[in-house]
Amino acid sequence: MSDNSISIVPRMSFFQDNCLKAKEILDWLSSEDIIQPKSSNCVLGYNLGYAISDGAKNVTDYSNLMPFDLITNGLEITTERQIFDPGQNGLEACYCPNCAANIKTDVLDFLEIWFEEKYDNLRCTNCGVETEINNYNFEPKWGFSNLGFTFWNWPDFEDDFIKEFQKRLGTEVILVRRHI
Repeated sequence: MSDNSISIVPRMSFFQDNCLKAKEILDWLSSEDIIQPKSSNCVLGYNLGYAISDGAKNVTDYSNLMPFDLITNGLEITTERQIFDPGQNGLEACYCPNCAANIKTDVLDFLEIWFEEKYDNLRCTNCGVETEINNYNFEPKWGFSNLGFTFWNWPDFEDDFIKEFQKRLGTEVILVRRHI
């Protein structure tokens, strides 16, 4: 069996006061009993996460698919600059928001520049217009931010939950589905 995740990522490379906002979201999810309030070894990697809790059934239409019986079933919170990619799902296309050209072959070099905090805008190699990288249409979806919330092995969320997440973040989000 393989693992998968859904990351909720603000549609902005630099989220002001990201650590404070991460704490606010953590407190909200914990108060709604969606996650456990204490950190544990419930995510992949070396970081601790927050294990799934009974209230998580209320944020999805697929409560029978919740990962209560899995070791990897928690929320991982990222507060450092990260590229949220789809893993094995790769990159099929990257469309410019200005001219709609697919610049997939040119965007991979830019990812290292973005990650090293050298530049947040991506210049389209077709039309020459620069725009924030999160405005490009990556297929499948990718996210770029210094804040992110990764739910390991959870099924898709209800729209109302995503809307509430956006409201609490104060910005649109990108959902990145990862398969490893």
